[in-house]
Amino acid sequence: MIAGLGVALAVLALGILISLLHLRRLVFSQIASRDGETLNAVAAVQFADDKANDESVTTLDDPSEQIRLALKISNRLRSVLGVRLFAPDGAFLTAFPPYITDATLSAEDLASLRNLRPVSHFVASAQLREQDVLAETNSAPVPLLVVNIPLREEGADQVSGIAQFLVHGASIKQEYAQLDRHLIAQGALAFFVSGAIVTGGLWIAFRRVQRANVLLADRTANLLKANRELALAAKTSAIGAVTSHLIHRLKNPLSGLRSFVQGQAQDQESAQNTDWQVAVATTQRMQLLIDRVVRVLQEQQTAVEYEVTLSELLELITAKLQAIARDAGVELCSKVIGTASLSNHEADLVLLILENLLQNAIDATPRGKCVFVRIIEGETSFGMAVEDQGPGMSQEIMQRLFTPCSSTKQGGSGIGLTISRHLAAHMGATLELKRSDATGCCFELVLPKRNLDNKAQKTDQRELANDASPLRKGSILATPNPQPKE
Repeated sequence: MIAGLGVALAVLALGILISLLHLRRLVFSQIASRDGETLNAVAAVQFADDKANDESVTTLDDPSEQIRLALKISNRLRSVLGVRLFAPDGAFLTAFPPYITDATLSAEDLASLRNLRPVSHFVASAQLREQDVLAETNSAPVPLLVVNIPLREEGADQVSGIAQFLVHGASIKQEYAQLDRHLIAQGALAFFVSGAIVTGGLWIAFRRVQRANVLLADRTANLLKANRELALAAKTSAIGAVTSHLIHRLKNPLSGLRSFVQGQAQDQESAQNTDWQVAVATTQRMQLLIDRVVRVLQEQQTAVEYEVTLSELLELITAKLQAIARDAGVELCSKVIGTASLSNHEADLVLLILENLLQNAIDATPRGKCVFVRIIEGETSFGMAVEDQGPGMSQEIMQRLFTPCSSTKQGGSGIGLTISRHLAAHMGATLELKRSDATGCCFELVLPKRNLDNKAQKTDQRELANDASPLRKGSILATPNPQPKE
């Protein structure tokens, strides 16, 4: 604002200065021309009086008559320093006093004089030695007014001669100085008055612009917030559509398949019954996974929001899988670095993904080995890794790893990894296989950090919602890992 105001005042000052300089030049020219007009009128009146009184014995074409008339005019003026006479063509004729130096007329001045217009020039600091051969060479400069008037017969339209008067310009210099003082005062007054008006106007304008910018910033923030909400809604709709498609396609056939497999397992002999029991367990696990996804999506629609720390999230996931790991003879090792937290909606999805990854890692790890789960907080994201000590995957399996119906486990469907990747994409996260070799596999989920604008408000909501929290009433976060019914 200060810079803009300074530029505006500078432009205003420059405009006033240019106007004053132009006005000064015009007024100075008029002051100088005033004496020329006066002397021209005096010359005409004097020549007419001389003719009436028979003092003029010849015409003005005679240089002697011209010098006589010029001297009479100069006698009326106290400040005339000398007179020069020029022919109509501008040639120098004579001067009085005789020690006045010769001179020439410029073409522009000569043209004006031939058109019967007097010409005057003011020199603020003239050297007298340039006009007077007897003047001292070191004399101080003086103001000088040079007045040129055309000499002509009464009623004639031709110039008979030109008289040039060298007039001491002290009085004109005083007028010029007084005019400069008036112009400076008027310019300063105009600048301060108009500057005050401009400053006031710009101040009001800047204040309005500032208020408009604040309002625009608020509206922009609201639009960005609405855009984030719309993007989240779009992602929710997308994952909902994918999951609904999978569920509608799988749920009913899976229920029928489970009933059929259970019936066959009951009718088969003991040798064949083992394979059928494996099939029963596989169908139960698939249906369990679908049911958990349904619960997560239902909770995403609730308005209750609270936060879950990384430590709480790790405790929940290890508590769910500890019994399964113990039955498989596998040790579950966990580690968390960071004190940040996730919203309950994000934690639901993360928990579902990690549970599926850990289940697969436990199944792939031989007895007596370890499965590692690590949650590490970075500057811009959360890294969550699940690592097993199994035999790894073949290149063929890795190429179609996240494709449904592709699995390394006997009787596996590959649906868990497919749904897990869709859930990760829904959160703006990535789920990738980071390593697979003879020492095991490592899956990594990278979740970008969210900007919790209303963290304090969410904390209050968490405290108010403790009694009715989904942690206590059926949330996927608190639901223990149900065992399949035989």
